[in-house]
This record gives sequence, structure tokens and C-alpha cells, in this order.
Amino acid sequence: MYDLHVHSHWSDGEYAPLDLVRQARQAGLSGLALADHDTLQGLPELEAAGRACGLSVFGSVEISCAQADGRPLHLLAYQLPESGRTAVENFCRPIRQARNEAIARSVAQLAQAGYPVSMEAVRRFAGPGGDLCKQYIMQALIDSGCGDSLYGALYRRLFKRGPKGEPPVAPLLFPAADPIEAVRCITSAGGKAVLAHPAQYDSFDALPALIRAGLWGIEAYHPKHRPEDVERSLQLAYAYGLGITGGSDFHGRFGEGETLGACGVMDNPFA
Repeated sequence: MYDLHVHSHWSDGEYAPLDLVRQARQAGLSGLALADHDTLQGLPELEAAGRACGLSVFGSVEISCAQADGRPLHLLAYQLPESGRTAVENFCRPIRQARNEAIARSVAQLAQAGYPVSMEAVRRFAGPGGDLCKQYIMQALIDSGCGDSLYGALYRRLFKRGPKGEPPVAPLLFPAADPIEAVRCITSAGGKAVLAHPAQYDSFDALPALIRAGLWGIEAYHPKHRPEDVERSLQLAYAYGLGITGGSDFHGRFGEGETLGACGVMDNPFA
């Protein structure tokens, strides 16, 4: 099994890349791809750990994009050569910065609304890059006695629209990348662009335009894909001649219960 979608503490995961490689070896995986959100900073440690542990590792990044109607669309970038990584990192940096600023605004809104949270409390969970995510807000609130679940009722009230359209208490709004520009950035850097978990954000309809821009593949296997979503992804891959990837989207304690290696592909799609 190759788990080609895993997150580390360089974005919103719990573990360091070295820890993930060790866990992958213990789980009997054949390979692991680190796909942190909008950063490649964990790749040197990943690749060193892969060599030390004798595991095939794949440097990747998950780029946060937005469709024309505002819906999210995520892209994975694989097989980036060393010569192209700086360009992709530079493309991603403004997204990270915008997310960090949105987190700070949300924390201020929550504090003003009476929730026991502060930037100091949130930053305690940040990884070595110092980047922030909404899971850290939730963990700070849980530690303060507000709720007991990262993704329960409190999470939905704070960050999601209610069943009757009620606005979230502290919406996390930040400018994401244009997906066509992201695909072009990945391909011009020498990498392979893959549409991530298309069923999660209903981004199947974006495929034709992405393919024209140079999309290489589609992530068919993902924990949030139902069997019919996997089948649709595979049919589209065969119809358009796309590569097929998959992964667990593992985040450790900051995730939604994913298991490392529980989802992926049986063969190396890049071989």
C-alpha cells in the first residue's frame, strides 16, 4: 500500500515527517507521500527519514484553491524536482500567510464574543513553521473547557453555516489560489498536478478545464469518498487518461479519525 496523502506538523498534522515515516514502516506500507497544506518545508526531513528507514517517500504539497463560485478545490503536486520546488513554495506562501491572518481574525472575533481563546493559546500547537489552522483554535477551546470534540457541534457553530443558513460565529475567509494557475505552476515546475478528493468539494465538473491546463491525475481513493465516488473518479480517469492516486489524509489527533495507510493505492503510480 502506498499512502500518498499525509500531513505533518508543518501544516495541520500532529507528527513530524520522521515520525510519519517510522509509523509507515511499522504499518508495513510500501511508500508514503507528505502533502502538507501550502508548504514544502517538511520535504527535506521526509526524504532524509525515507533514506534512513528504507521507505519510498514522495514529496508533495496540497494547494488550497477556490472555484469561481467560491467552493474549495484542492490540488496535489507530486514529483516536483528540486529545481522547481522554490517556484511552488513561492506560489503557496501567500496562501499560508492569508490563512494565518484569517486565524488571527477568527480568534479576535471569538474572544470578543466571550470565548476563552487567545492567540497565545492557539500558537502553542503550531509546528516548526509557525503556521496556524482552525484545529488549533478548537484544541485551545477544548483545553479551556469548551466542548470535547474537534469537529463536533461547537466546530460547526463557529466555522460552518447552520442548517437554516445561520452565519458562522467566526468564519475563516481567506483568498485561495486559482486552480488553473496552480496547475500551470505545478506543471511548469516539472511536477504532476492531481485533483484531490473531488467528491469532498464536488469539484468533478472542474476536470475538463484543469486537464486543459495540464492536470496529470485524480485522487480516487480517499476516506471521504463513498464507493460510488471512487467509481466515478476511476471512470473519469480512464476516460481522460489520468493517473490515479489515493491516500488517507492522515492528520493524527488534529484529523477526523483517519488511520495512516487505511487508504491509498497498491502500486506506485509514478513508476
